[in-house]
Amino acid sequence: MTAAPAEALRATGIEVRYGDQVAVWATDLVLEPGRLVAVTGPSGAGKSSLLGALSGLVPLAAGTLSVAGQPVSGRDQAVRRRIVLIPQGNALLRMLSAIENVAMPLIAARLADARARAEAALLAVGLDEAADQLLEELSGGQQQRVAVARGLAEQGSYLLADEPTSELDAANRGRVMGLLRAEARRGAGVLVATHDPEAAAMCDAELRLDEGRSNWVRDDRAG
Repeated sequence: MTAAPAEALRATGIEVRYGDQVAVWATDLVLEPGRLVAVTGPSGAGKSSLLGALSGLVPLAAGTLSVAGQPVSGRDQAVRRRIVLIPQGNALLRMLSAIENVAMPLIAARLADARARAEAALLAVGLDEAADQLLEELSGGQQQRVAVARGLAEQGSYLLADEPTSELDAANRGRVMGLLRAEARRGAGVLVATHDPEAAAMCDAELRLDEGRSNWVRDDRAG
C-alpha cells in the first residue's frame, strides 16, 4: 500500500475514557489530504468521541495525535492546524441568523472575506434564500445544512463531520456528500461519522466502531 503523505492527520493508539468507561479503545487512523473516509457504527459506538478526540475537544486517555509530524494537544492547537469540526447537534446559536452563524468563526479569525465566504457556503447547501432567517425559524434539516455550510466556509485542511446527513432527505443527503467529496478534491482530508450505509458507500474507506473498538472494513485505495 502506498505510504501516506507526511502532512496527514495521524492518530496512533488513541483512547477516550469518561471516568472508568472506555468510549474508544486503542485506535490508529491516518487521514490523508484528498481522502473521504467514513466512520460507521451504531449509536453509542464511539463515533462522536473519536471525532471529538481528533478535533482536540476531547482529551486523550492514551495515544498521540499529530499533523505533519507535529503533536496536536487540545482544541487551540487543532484550530491552528486547521482541523474543522462539524459537531453532531449543530452547536449553532439560535438567536443569530443563518449567515451570522456561518460567518461567526470567519469573523473571529478576522478574515476580510467572511461575508462572501459565508454567502458562498450557504448557496452551496441550497440555503442562500434563507441567509437572513433566524436559526430558530429553520427546520431541523435546514439547521443541519447551516452547520455544514459553516464547516465548508472555514476551508480547513481537515474536516470532521459528525452525522452531517442524519436529518436530511435523499436529495440533500446527496448534495452534502457531494460537497464533502469536493472538499476532498480541494485537498482536505475529510472524515464523516455516519450510521447511513448509503453515505458510507460514497466514501473511499470505512472504519467501523463497535463498543469503542475499531476495525477497517473497506479501503478503496489502489496499491
